[in-house]
Amino acid sequence: MQKLLSYSFYFLLLFILVSCGHKKPAEVKPATLILSDDSTQFFDVQSFFQSEIKDVATTPYFIYSITTINGKRKDSVAISSAEFEKIATLFLQKNISDTSVKKYYKENVFRDLTTKSITMSYSTFNHSLDVQGVDVLLDQETNKVNYVLIRCNEIKADSSVITQLNWKRGKSFLINKSVSLSNGEQISIQQFVCWNQE
Repeated sequence: MQKLLSYSFYFLLLFILVSCGHKKPAEVKPATLILSDDSTQFFDVQSFFQSEIKDVATTPYFIYSITTINGKRKDSVAISSAEFEKIATLFLQKNISDTSVKKYYKENVFRDLTTKSITMSYSTFNHSLDVQGVDVLLDQETNKVNYVLIRCNEIKADSSVITQLNWKRGKSFLINKSVSLSNGEQISIQQFVCWNQE
């Protein structure tokens, strides 16, 4: 009987120790869309665009614009440097380094040994943002920008607009818009601007 009481005491003591040591699992917070902090240094795409625009403004290039709608060329005209700057402003507006949105983007760097180039990609999981991705292609030897590609997505009440902005350093840029209207109609608008054709 004494042994039974002794075993019961040890069993009760063990039960109390285990119960006290058992903690409720920590509450897991849902993942947020914040991908980077303000200290992360993004490639300065804005300065690149500003430098390119300044070059066109101060050099007597022959600048022309070709507009295509639904695959058919609608317009091909020479434009002034002031008109060029007005159109190019669209690129400056797509600034992912702005402190209000920067935290939602992450950076990935890819080095291609075959083409001797470096690609810096910026992407987001936040589909409500206008800019969904930016790719900066650098020459590995000179660190100069070869291309900048920007992907945008805008949802409006009566349509959705997917915009692809492509800038080729010292040569040209392309604005490609694909508009989906609420009635199912699709419209494709492309504007190619060139200033230094070889």
